[in-house]
Amino acid sequence: MTNSSASSATITSIAVFENGRPAEGHGTTNLIFDAQIYLGDDCPPLLAALRYFNSENHVFNEIGFYFIVATVAKMESGACIALQNNTGIDETDYDVVGNVVMLIPITGDAAVNPTIRPYIHICGTVRSVDDLAGTFTIDAHQYVNALKTATNSNFNSMLPVECSIPNTPRWHKNGKKFGIPHPNRYISVTGFLTGRKTRKEREVCITERFTLEVQSIVFLGRPVVANSSGSSIQARTPGAKSKMKFDFSSTRANKRLRLDDNATESSRTSAINSVDN
Repeated sequence: MTNSSASSATITSIAVFENGRPAEGHGTTNLIFDAQIYLGDDCPPLLAALRYFNSENHVFNEIGFYFIVATVAKMESGACIALQNNTGIDETDYDVVGNVVMLIPITGDAAVNPTIRPYIHICGTVRSVDDLAGTFTIDAHQYVNALKTATNSNFNSMLPVECSIPNTPRWHKNGKKFGIPHPNRYISVTGFLTGRKTRKEREVCITERFTLEVQSIVFLGRPVVANSSGSSIQARTPGAKSKMKFDFSSTRANKRLRLDDNATESSRTSAINSVDN
C-alpha cells in the first residue's frame, strides 16, 4: 500500500466527552478525551480518543455533549492517548484517534439528542470495488497527533472505510445503480458513518474498516497507487458492554417514550375532534 499524502478524513458529529486528561508532555492546555459517537441502534457507539488544544480554557464537565469537527484515523497499538488505569477502558476498546479542529459545547435547557449518526468527509484513492454489492473501499491517510510518536514504528495513520451506494432512486438510472468509481481513481466522498467491520484476535474484536453510506461523490482524477491485498473481515456483532459512564440506550428509551406520548396525544385529539363533529 502506498502512503499517499493526497488524502484526508474529517468527521462532523455530536460527541459525548468523558475522562478528560492532559496529553503526556504537553502541559494542561493540550487535552485528551474519550468520546462516544452514535452509530445507530444496532451498532455499538464509536469510541474515540480525541485531542483538543484548549486555548480558550473551556471548563469541561465529567460528561459533556459537544458538536465537533475532527480529523481522524484508525486506532493503532502504541498510540499516545494518555490511557488511564481507573476507567476500565483498554487500548483495544478504541476505534479511532483524532484531533478536534472545532468544538462547540451544547449547553442550556434545550434537550440534547446525541443519537445522530456522524457525517464524514473522505478524500483518497479508491482501493477496491465490488460492483455487485455496490461498495468500494478507501484507505485515507490522515495525520493525527496520537500516532505521531507511537511506539510501534509500523503503524499507519489512516482511516480505512468501505463506502456503499444506497438503494435509492437517486443512485439508479435505467434500472441500474451508478456512481460506483473505478479502482485507483481519486475521489472526494461524503456520507454518514454507519458502523464498522472487525476481525478477532484472541477473542478481542479489532476494528478493520468503517462503513459509510454515500451521500455525494466528486471525481478528482487518477493518481498512481500500488496494489495491495486485503485481509478477511467479519461484521461486528453489537452488544458489547460499554465501559463509559454515558449510555445511549437511556436516550433511545426516552426518545421512544416521547414518541409514544405524542402518538397517544394525537389519538386523543383525533377522538375529540370526531366527537365534536
